[in-house]
Amino acid sequence: MTTIGKSTGQSPVKWKKTLFAVGLGGVSGFLAAMAFLRMGDGGLLGRLGPSEEIAALVGLVYLLSGFAIGVGLVAPKAGATFLNVEDAEEIAEQRVSLTCSTIAMILLGVQLMVAALAAPVGIIPPGTVLAVFIVASVAIAVLSWRSYRHQDELMRAIGRQASAAAFYLTLIVGGLWALLGHLDYMPAPAPLDWLTMIWSFVLLGAFITVARNGMLKMR
Repeated sequence: MTTIGKSTGQSPVKWKKTLFAVGLGGVSGFLAAMAFLRMGDGGLLGRLGPSEEIAALVGLVYLLSGFAIGVGLVAPKAGATFLNVEDAEEIAEQRVSLTCSTIAMILLGVQLMVAALAAPVGIIPPGTVLAVFIVASVAIAVLSWRSYRHQDELMRAIGRQASAAAFYLTLIVGGLWALLGHLDYMPAPAPLDWLTMIWSFVLLGAFITVARNGMLKMR
């Protein structure tokens, strides 16, 4: 097993990889968000309000993340330059699990995007949104089960911790917001706001868990 040391020979490579990954993600996310907001401002997506725009942008994060991992799966050598893996061989070793997770992530992004673009404010008929949501949910459940079967005990533990973190974030933030709305201190969260919180806190819970376990450092 390769150990991560503090030698001067390794540090520059890690910093270069970290800066490249952060820069690539930041630029891609910025351009995609700007393109979406321009389309929204131009009326091509309907009459979206703040809740719809925020939900769509969170969905876009899922889509871009899934796409980035997908690129790494298709081209492991290129993926090893911006994904947090040791080398291309590690991507190949985790191909089944990563493929399932990638497709599931893209489907999660599609779910939130179509929900944000649902009529009457958006351009997608409600029946279509519901059908996409149901089909995607079934596919995500199957993919998650398949991915779980190919994970080691560490990754399963990380998944459980991330799920717990997401649950408590949703309970605390969403619960407090709902209470303040119930007491007329502020507008209560709309149904789409709840979906956005759930999707957002899944990502945030995963980030917090990975950070707590010291797994954010690029290898």
